[in-house]
Amino acid sequence: MSFKTLINSNVTNAFSLVGDLATNVQFTNVTVTGYDFANQTVDSTTIAPITIKGIITNSYRTNDNDKPRVNADIILKSSDIDSKVLDNYDSVIFGGNTYAINKYDDNGFIINITVGREA
Repeated sequence: MSFKTLINSNVTNAFSLVGDLATNVQFTNVTVTGYDFANQTVDSTTIAPITIKGIITNSYRTNDNDKPRVNADIILKSSDIDSKVLDNYDSVIFGGNTYAINKYDDNGFIINITVGREA
């Protein structure tokens, strides 16, 4: 058995063992296509959201430049979604709140995502 196969199977086992600690994380995107000055409305398009099981490993508050923010770190299995697909999304929804995607890192086994929103 190769190490890659062994690590992938252990990641899959870890996600199944955490049970309800893994939560649904929905990836969304809204692209503004224009603004109607007469009606004062924004024209926008959306792509279909994707929902994936993820583990929220850390949730914390910051006060950068006197703007309180809530940030969180999420772990996803790389086998659940290609990180190139994440480039099409700009926000995630979990726990009833919408967070902007700040950054993500994919090592081929897990994807670490850092998200944030204003408090």
